[in-house]
Amino acid sequence: MESVATSWVRGRPLGVGAHAAVHLAVESSTGHVFAVKSVGLTSSPLASLRALENEVQILKSLSSPYVVSYLGDDTAGGRRNLHLEFMPGGTAADAAMGDEPRVRAYAQCVALALRYLHDVAGVVHCDVKGRNVLLSGGGRGPAAKLADFGVAVRVGAASGGCARGGTPLWMAPEVARGERPTPAADVWSLGCTVIEMATGGAPPWPNLGGEDAIGAMLRIGYGEGTPELPAKLSEIGRDFVARCLRRDARDRWTAEQLLSHPFLAKQSKETEPSPRGVLEWTKNNDGDEEGDTGEEFECISHDQEEHSDATIAGAREIMRELAWEGRRLDWWRSEGWQLARGTEAEEEENKEQSCSVSCFCHCCQSYCWRCFASGLILGLYHLWSRLFMKINRIPHLSKFKQA
Repeated sequence: MESVATSWVRGRPLGVGAHAAVHLAVESSTGHVFAVKSVGLTSSPLASLRALENEVQILKSLSSPYVVSYLGDDTAGGRRNLHLEFMPGGTAADAAMGDEPRVRAYAQCVALALRYLHDVAGVVHCDVKGRNVLLSGGGRGPAAKLADFGVAVRVGAASGGCARGGTPLWMAPEVARGERPTPAADVWSLGCTVIEMATGGAPPWPNLGGEDAIGAMLRIGYGEGTPELPAKLSEIGRDFVARCLRRDARDRWTAEQLLSHPFLAKQSKETEPSPRGVLEWTKNNDGDEEGDTGEEFECISHDQEEHSDATIAGAREIMRELAWEGRRLDWWRSEGWQLARGTEAEEEENKEQSCSVSCFCHCCQSYCWRCFASGLILGLYHLWSRLFMKINRIPHLSKFKQA
């Protein structure tokens, strides 16, 4: 049994679900922040413990940038704990954005997660909804990740775990009828989640909100209708949702097909943070100086981007520019840099490097007086050696020297 930390402190609550409570947590020795999902060993129903154990086993086998990461698990203080990646942006349901660019971005992230789960991992999530879509809150990587695998099942599993789990208003008709879950059930739930996000957090069946769970499942499972398409969505968005919400599971698009739908494929590039390297700097400067307005969003993982030959050629030009001796890059004198953690010796070394300098050393890849002085002495030595050799080659001067 793995554990992300041998000693950690539980922090403020992040949320409470049907089976467990989630808190912020900090590792005592490193200060690493993560989320911990806990179930009481004696105070919680057996179904809650089973759901957490199921989630532990499922998450251990998954590895996708669009699925919240498993960090470890332990049993302490009378609780069974699951350590998870912390997503500081909250949930798609809490965001209640309502604007289509964000809806498209988050829907694309979920579709990418489902493609991985269905086609690679062989898993049906069984509870796709806005509260299980966690947001990154900015930065690099995907804008959203799929979480909460408590009722997830393996594709083709004999047990129909999803028929007894999930959230009724997001359930596919066949699941509401008690049939074995398939990947198509997650696609239906994705359509319901897009409706939820597009309407600012409203449930996909607002007319069934007052009914109990059994009544809602009967209406969804044996009725003829589908959730109403939001008027706020564009025609392309409505078509996307309609392809998710086909009552016959065989007629629904797969996650792979949905990723090629114009609603997801027609993504505008999100404004990117500062580049991490020369390649990204070159890519960011290919366009206009004005850049993006920041009104469009995209679910992308920058680490997976490929660079064309033109980009690499541009990067080489940037590297030559950075290596030019006439361009002074005084990193250490910038007021924005501070030593976050280090020994006294490291601090003294940084103070020495922060002095005003005027020569870039290609050996040290920095500006250094000592390297400059050494280079100057070496250069004078070579200059004198050449001069001495030339003197010896001139006949009358060499005779004068011998005399």
